[in-house]
Amino acid sequence: MLRSLFKAAINMVKTAGQEGKDVLHKVASGRVEKPTTTATAEGEAAAARAKKPKNRKYALFLAYQGKNYFGMQVQSGMGTHQITIESKLLDAMLATGMINEQQRHKFFDWHFQRAARTDRSVSAVRQVCSFYLPLEESFVDEAPKLLNEKLPADIRVLSLRRTVPSFHAQKKCDYRTYSYTLPTFAFADVESLTNAAFRLTPERLAEVNDVLGLFVGTHNFFNYTSKKQHGDMSCNRYIVSFECGKPFTYTHDIGLKKTEYEFATIYIKGQSFMLHQIRKMIGMTLTILRGFQHKSDLTRSFESQRMDVPRAPGLGLILEKVHYQCYDRQFSKQHATLDDLGPEIESTLSGIRDELIIKEILVTEAITSSMLLWLSDLPKHDFRAIAEDEGDERKSELPMAYAKANEAEKAVKEEEEDEEAAAGDDDGNEEVKTEAEVVQEEEKIAVQA
Repeated sequence: MLRSLFKAAINMVKTAGQEGKDVLHKVASGRVEKPTTTATAEGEAAAARAKKPKNRKYALFLAYQGKNYFGMQVQSGMGTHQITIESKLLDAMLATGMINEQQRHKFFDWHFQRAARTDRSVSAVRQVCSFYLPLEESFVDEAPKLLNEKLPADIRVLSLRRTVPSFHAQKKCDYRTYSYTLPTFAFADVESLTNAAFRLTPERLAEVNDVLGLFVGTHNFFNYTSKKQHGDMSCNRYIVSFECGKPFTYTHDIGLKKTEYEFATIYIKGQSFMLHQIRKMIGMTLTILRGFQHKSDLTRSFESQRMDVPRAPGLGLILEKVHYQCYDRQFSKQHATLDDLGPEIESTLSGIRDELIIKEILVTEAITSSMLLWLSDLPKHDFRAIAEDEGDERKSELPMAYAKANEAEKAVKEEEEDEEAAAGDDDGNEEVKTEAEVVQEEEKIAVQA
């Protein structure tokens, strides 16, 4: 009896041990069976994880005509009516599914960064934005086409390229090249006829480049921006080149009349630029060429004394290119180059520049005469320095003459009024002049002065 019970117990232990081995064998060989629904769910989750693209760094190239926009960058507190290039770009990225609604408003979460901040009305031939996003490879190839379908016609996406994780559109940029297109009559001296008939001679072009060359090198440009002091080291900027190209003609045809204008383009290359810096550099150059200041005033503007430098119109300013030569030398074997976009895209860029940007500048200038109006205001400008800094004796001669003419005219009017009052001509009907009449009189005085 005991033997039979003992044998039964031994058999039970052996059976349990064998079952345990079978279970372990199934686990070791990966054959543990689970309910069918759980296995399916896990399989789908694994497949989804495998298909989800990784977060990678990209560089997006775009061109735009800035006439209708309040600059490149989205700014906090900006009214909804003030549309920027970035606001339109982010809307297009949201519409194509590149980003979600939260990312649309918190774009720093995915490290969105632009290479250069362009001011209001300033255009760009080759602007670059960088960001981290999980994008499908197939979408990257189609991104320019899909984004352009959602963007207005004056903003064009050129290319989307994968970069190394450390790429930063602004910090990895070696240099920036801008251009400024303007009518050549802006280079005429103040005694010459300032209209569409003016033509730039080779001798005058050499004088222009001689003045522009004074900016080349490292200087303190605190007088060429706002809210900066001379001791601020960020005002030191390096200018690689600053040169005016050969003039070209443009015929403005309004049907009844054709007018031929001559334009020229100034190119400036530097490491970086501050707010309004280039437009003020153009303004200083034109005041010297027109005789309101001297070359010595330009070199003095780099010193610690505060000067009031006029700012040229923003219409002709273009961001031509942001340079990534060092990046390409280091990473061109791993990723597509950023400094050279290839023959096809470069050809497209040239067409966009001529048709979308330059043509609009020429037409707008011919219609609005923005440069001519700006030049007409120069005699009223105190070029030398702020009055409280230097006193009236340091003001330039033409503004002083303008002020003296105003004083003389006022004295004559007061004398006439006194004579009329003495003669009994006091009917109480004081003549009130319109603002336009006052402006016309001031312009006549300025010309006489």
